[in-house]
Amino acid sequence: MTETINESSEVIKNSDRAMKTVILYEALQKKPIFGSYRRFCKLVGNDTIDYPDFEFWYYRFYRGKTGFDYDRNADPVPKTLMDMPVSLMFKITDNLDTVEKTKLRTVNKSLKDVVDSHALGFQKINIIGSDDYLNWELNDKKFSCYKKENGCVFSTPTKRIKSYKGFIKKSLEYLTPLFKTPKIQVNHLSLTVLDQMPALDDLLPAPFHVKSVKLYAFNMNQVFPFLSALNPGELESINLEAIEALSRDQISRILETEQFKQAKHVQWKIGLNENDLLKFSHLESFKCDLTYLEPVDFQRVREIISTFEVLESCELIFYGDFDRFCIRIVARALEAEIPFGPLKTIKHLYQIPESNEYLEFEIVDDEYYCTMKIRKIR
Repeated sequence: MTETINESSEVIKNSDRAMKTVILYEALQKKPIFGSYRRFCKLVGNDTIDYPDFEFWYYRFYRGKTGFDYDRNADPVPKTLMDMPVSLMFKITDNLDTVEKTKLRTVNKSLKDVVDSHALGFQKINIIGSDDYLNWELNDKKFSCYKKENGCVFSTPTKRIKSYKGFIKKSLEYLTPLFKTPKIQVNHLSLTVLDQMPALDDLLPAPFHVKSVKLYAFNMNQVFPFLSALNPGELESINLEAIEALSRDQISRILETEQFKQAKHVQWKIGLNENDLLKFSHLESFKCDLTYLEPVDFQRVREIISTFEVLESCELIFYGDFDRFCIRIVARALEAEIPFGPLKTIKHLYQIPESNEYLEFEIVDDEYYCTMKIRKIR
């Protein structure tokens, strides 16, 4: 039976009259043209006749002109999308959002070149991955890919697709071309990796252009491939956090990166000591944890911060061996005036030596830790 069908397909494919007979049948049945073309391709193959030629004969027969001998050589060459003036094409692509441009550049090389001539900009890209899913947001458009027993389920804002491919491979088919788009620029990138996912290590091309980044991982070693890809100097704000506690080697490695050295704003869930703090002098603002593994010299911390010339404000979080009265410990160490009775906030003003500038401290009690909010007054 299969051989008979294949033989019939070959006969139709090799006969112009037979192909037109099949198209005539579809047109006389008044079946929708897209379904008709799919059935035709299934019967004789996808490379037998292009859709524009099928469309011409279908509508000719549909309108009652059933002759097979019409000579099309005298017809004008049909216009295509690529015959559009370049200036008009630029105007159209200018009115597409970033996600629509990303899809358009996959149509053909000419459209890809038009899209790539513009800077592709995202206000935010958020990516969250674990060992059984990968989700991402491009501005306000959400995508997800979940691991299933025999493949994955990939969802976009407009469709849901079942695939036999692994969820990471399927996700990278979309994300890799996106990040390799020339001139791509991102205002804020958020990347969360909850499990070991080495397949994502090369996701970002270097240098990758982004102004602000938040990197959250199970172990800080997972962060380094992403951080090292970001363009130093252009990257202004860094937010780093790991579930596992950082080692001294990891802290030192971060402090020596060009990304950190050229940043303006930093937020870290990292236990810093006073010597680490010395390397924060170039920052306009920062928010970090102080170590609870060794004593903290708060007067030295204040002295160090007072020398930071470009600092506007910072926040330091102190756990104090989880002492419920750590606000008093900090205030006493800074020789601040401590009011009598229960306290939630203590304020302290410190004049920077040989200067008319001050550091304003607001020490806030959060039960088992306290936060020092420090602002420079010029």
